[in-house]
Amino acid sequence: MDILASLVHPRGGRRWRNRFVMMEAYFDESGIHDGAKVCVVAGYYGTQIAWRKFEGQWNKVLLDYPEIKGEGFHAKRFFGRDDKHERLDGYVGWSDDKANKFLERLIQCTLRNRIFPIGYAIVVDDFLALPLESRQWFTGAKFSKPDGKLETSGCPSKPYYLPFQFCALKSAQLSNAEKVHYFVGIDRTFQGYAAELYKFLMIDDRIDLAMRERLGGTLLNPPAKETPGLQAADLLANRIYRAALAKLADPNSPDSKLLLKLLTNWKATLRLRLMNAELFSEIEKAGRVAYEKMIREQGV
Repeated sequence: MDILASLVHPRGGRRWRNRFVMMEAYFDESGIHDGAKVCVVAGYYGTQIAWRKFEGQWNKVLLDYPEIKGEGFHAKRFFGRDDKHERLDGYVGWSDDKANKFLERLIQCTLRNRIFPIGYAIVVDDFLALPLESRQWFTGAKFSKPDGKLETSGCPSKPYYLPFQFCALKSAQLSNAEKVHYFVGIDRTFQGYAAELYKFLMIDDRIDLAMRERLGGTLLNPPAKETPGLQAADLLANRIYRAALAKLADPNSPDSKLLLKLLTNWKATLRLRLMNAELFSEIEKAGRVAYEKMIREQGV
């Protein structure tokens, strides 16, 4: 039920708040391109104090590698290979030993500081196979009470909404902060989706009011090459995306050691579960129960 709690009944009451802690969350995506089989949103959240400490350590690592100066870390370039299986861009000529030590130093920056990973992967075809009404409901559509007429349409053609929604809500729930400030990659597609969907969350009355107030921080789009938090989110999203593709091909495939290390500080259940047709059915059932309860309690 851990994954369901984020959407259906987030613990957002005022008794959970810590009014003296401001949080930041950094998210990136993988798989929002046309034809993608899975779509991932992932990143890290933590206190502003923890982030400033992390940023200093991450930037210090990058300074030791002048060949990538000014570019920051980008997972697609780091893991990418050309037609001859050679490394790309600033990583050309790197030995496996050098690359592994570099990556390990970056990972240790995330493990040593109190920033916590979060991420979800959705099976695109399973989402698009849902009835239109279900996709509308999943992506923020509002239905009038009690007749159920459609008031807003949501984003039924954008499966990206679900993992973004779960990341935003779950990080806010687990952080217990007064406000959470969100940062997403500068990619125009991602930036536009994030801004649009964040607005949906702010007015979605299925979400506890106190939780929506907690979400009421900023949503910013700084350049990734200047933002260590987004670079770390990029690494996590890239590895979850690869793991999700592997699980789609073989549900019994084990998670890589690298991914498990990246998820070391995960506060929720430590497993990568694809958001697929089976899970959609579970969420819809739980959602119907929560909706009926809301109607009863409000006397509609």
